[in-house]
Amino acid sequence: MKSFIEYNITRIIQYFKHLDRIGIVLCIGFAYILFYLFMAFHYTVLDGDFYKKAAYDQQTMILKNPVSRGSIYSSDDSLHWVLSVSTNLGNLAIDPTQVGSKEKLITFLSDIVFDEYCTYSTDPCLENMSNYLHEDLSGMKDITVSDMKAKINTYLKSKIDAPIDSVEIQENLSETLADQINAWQEPSLFFVSNNLYINPTKVVDKVWLAARLSAALGIGSDKILPKFEPKQRKHLDIIRKMSVSTRDAVTKRIDSEQLASKKLTGDEKTAFLSGSIFQFIIIDDNLIRYYPERSVAGQITGFIDGGWVGRYGVEWYFQDLLQSESPTERVVKDSAGRPITGYLGTDLTGIKNSADITLTIDRNIQKEISTRLEKAVKDFRWNKWSVIVMDPKTGAVVAMVNYPDYDPNNFTDVYEMEKVDYNTYTNPYFDLFGIPLFVVDTQSGTLISNIDGQRLKLRNATDDEIKNFGIQKYKYKNKYGVGVYSNPIITDLYEPGSVFKAMTAAIGIDTGEIDPNDTYFDKGSVELDYGWGNKGKISNLSGECSGRHTYIHALDWSCNVGMIDIISKIGPSLFYKYILDFGFGNKTNITLDGETYSRIDPYEKWSRTQLFTMSFGQGIDVTMLQMAAAYSVLANGGVYMEPYIVESIAYPDGRKVDTIPTPSRRVIKEDTAKKVSYMLVDGVQHGYAAKWWVAGYNIAWKTGTSQIPYKGGYENNILGQDIGHTITSYGWFAPANNPKFVLIVSIDRPRSGTYSENTSSELWAQIAQYLLEYYKIPKNNGT
Repeated sequence: MKSFIEYNITRIIQYFKHLDRIGIVLCIGFAYILFYLFMAFHYTVLDGDFYKKAAYDQQTMILKNPVSRGSIYSSDDSLHWVLSVSTNLGNLAIDPTQVGSKEKLITFLSDIVFDEYCTYSTDPCLENMSNYLHEDLSGMKDITVSDMKAKINTYLKSKIDAPIDSVEIQENLSETLADQINAWQEPSLFFVSNNLYINPTKVVDKVWLAARLSAALGIGSDKILPKFEPKQRKHLDIIRKMSVSTRDAVTKRIDSEQLASKKLTGDEKTAFLSGSIFQFIIIDDNLIRYYPERSVAGQITGFIDGGWVGRYGVEWYFQDLLQSESPTERVVKDSAGRPITGYLGTDLTGIKNSADITLTIDRNIQKEISTRLEKAVKDFRWNKWSVIVMDPKTGAVVAMVNYPDYDPNNFTDVYEMEKVDYNTYTNPYFDLFGIPLFVVDTQSGTLISNIDGQRLKLRNATDDEIKNFGIQKYKYKNKYGVGVYSNPIITDLYEPGSVFKAMTAAIGIDTGEIDPNDTYFDKGSVELDYGWGNKGKISNLSGECSGRHTYIHALDWSCNVGMIDIISKIGPSLFYKYILDFGFGNKTNITLDGETYSRIDPYEKWSRTQLFTMSFGQGIDVTMLQMAAAYSVLANGGVYMEPYIVESIAYPDGRKVDTIPTPSRRVIKEDTAKKVSYMLVDGVQHGYAAKWWVAGYNIAWKTGTSQIPYKGGYENNILGQDIGHTITSYGWFAPANNPKFVLIVSIDRPRSGTYSENTSSELWAQIAQYLLEYYKIPKNNGT
């Protein structure tokens, strides 16, 4: 065999030696033709099915949509309001290049826009229109409807007449190349992420800029220059995510004009079309997950990402129930990977009905508190606040409100950043303490942001840079960026401070160590011996504490020494058992994403100082949900009810499963709960909480102010200033003798005062009044 192969190779070599150059070329060409014919036969016949499928897959894409995802509702008590739903809202757009009456079009659109944002919306008209028109209208409270529509008219006309101001040059530039072009500081160029765009209206020297871009990008100038020519818009967005009412109004106008045009011919039809508007109007289908309450419940519901997967909140926790099988659609795409067929295709597969979830959240209370407190944050200059309302008899969470928040309909807005304005924040180190601030650093910056069309590399600012007014700082528009996705009521730990003293009093009474009317002598402070000659002191804040007083008085005036006296009688072993029974040191296991807790070390590891400070809520970390559950124990006759937020789940097969309130354990005796309630009512009438008095009602209330851990100590001690460096909190329930609700509040770094009783007393009294009236609780008898 070997000799045969060698013989034939030798013959072939001799044959090629006798060929001239042209002959060799012809032979090689013929060989190539034979090879490609064989490969074509291989691809199309032998493995044809495989390669057909590969080509089809390459030219198509699978899109998921939430068309069958279950809905999320507020409680039945608040009329089963929709919090999250999958729907086709549709986007309203126009093509200004079409034939028709632009004057009639703009008039019609002005009416439509006004109705969308002022008539159909539950949010304030001025606020909506300020956002739509990009103009501050807050001072125009007396503006008439006709004047508002005139403003809309002018705005739309300017948009229609304006040429396209955003044309993509190239996408996905490398970091190096993006930095290089960004350094040009060319006014007509801007970035969106790493995608390069140009505003043709700002180009001064087209040939020069095209040549420069050509050299940098490796693209011929002849391909870049056409993008510099201003062009009229053929697709102008008017309203994204139209309401059903708006879509009906637009569709009605289109249908009536189309029907009329079909009945005409010749010149009559031409004249009719020149005076009509339906040719301009475009309605793009928009299958989305829609959150009608927007930011009001965003941190409860969570949102759906681009792959239709639930993120955060209820959407994440119940992903499998809400959408156990994602419906998909096969869509043909172009060479750039963009869909070129309608999103409402026919190849919709995998549709399967999913469960609907009804929450215990009362939409009315949630929205009312949210509206009141958004303004309060600005008035009192807080970093953030959180409020939870719970039904103490069932454990149902009635409201969870946080600020800052976010709109799950536009969840990517959290990435937006802005310059720190020194007119607004005259002293950023004080005004923005605790909020992430950034500076430009082209070398070490890892956070890339596009601000005013400029691509910036940012990093966290140092303390010295924050204090230096010569260095420009940047911040997230919402203060915390993606941090607002989480729900601080279940994710953030804090030291509750004096609000915790109600637990200490309850434990003292329940163990029989004290009675509310027993007296103790308050020296005003307690000495601490740390050993090795180091000593410290724990003092009262109020001058009302010193002397001989009852424990009622100690709780009224939040006396630290009084709490230390109680815990000295109880001892660490019993105190440890009770705080675990109150629900601290463990998760509540509420069905929401991200719940955290702080483990409490066994009492054997406690120092004397730690035992003392825990008695008044320092040195112990809790969540607001844990605190609400603990106060519910006091309000519910001493029984711990497991907190829950899902009222019911309706399955696609017709089954409906209701959550049954679960009493987990008895923590304190019923008589103890009544005595503590009486003490808290007395505090509202005579102590620190007197400013919260709502005439005609018995309200059990406790205030609290706690320090914020910072660099191994506390902010106020290290920075030498209390204002702006504490957390104020409140815990209360009403009516005291038959509680309908428990409310816990936490305010981060109020800058209008240090202590809870003088930071927002009037606001909380107003909210108390609202809740009492909402629940139709009669005055005087507290029942």
